[in-house]
Amino acid sequence: MALEGVVQLILSLIQQHGVIAVMLGMVIEEVFVPVPSPIIPMAAGFLLLDATTLPAAVVQAFFLIALPASIASVLSSYFVYGIAYYGGEPIVRKYGKYLDISWEEIQHLEDHFDSGREKYYVAIFRAIPIVPLSLISGSAGLFKMDWKQYGIWSFIGMVPRNFVLALIGWWIGSEDYLRQIAGLIDNLSTLVLVVAVLAVGSVIAYRKARDIYMMLIYRTA
Repeated sequence: MALEGVVQLILSLIQQHGVIAVMLGMVIEEVFVPVPSPIIPMAAGFLLLDATTLPAAVVQAFFLIALPASIASVLSSYFVYGIAYYGGEPIVRKYGKYLDISWEEIQHLEDHFDSGREKYYVAIFRAIPIVPLSLISGSAGLFKMDWKQYGIWSFIGMVPRNFVLALIGWWIGSEDYLRQIAGLIDNLSTLVLVVAVLAVGSVIAYRKARDIYMMLIYRTA
């Protein structure tokens, strides 16, 4: 479905079902469909906040949108987290050799990730609207971050993210502007994902080229 249709569907569902649609949208985005998650709290802020002053909008955005949306997002993110947590090692051990990646190397990265700073990484990246949430959930699961710490710090990151986005939606006050910003965020999220894939691909390509070079040097020695 094109982004225009996704935005229209989200607006229609939130208009009909309110906060329930917001929470369900966050669950669907985390688990099934690659819907740019910033669109949901922005649309909710546009449709559900009836405040006429900023202080009133702040209170409504926090309790009506940020809290329930963040709870739904974090709980549903355990789906991707769990797949990566329990399925990451078997997959890497079975198919990692084709990408020149071993589970021992993943464990080495896990030791760095488990330095005590991982919770801050999770909170910071979850608070950035253009970072795809599934990347964060999957990475935390693959590196076997403690599930309680993951949940707490994911929530800490999601609350300001959803709160600010809801206020932006309220402040915009125009469906046309909402669509334009949604398109911009979608493009930026796609760019982040592409950069992440290219970065991983570049590392794999470099290591493959290095192995081939070393093999040729060994044969000609």
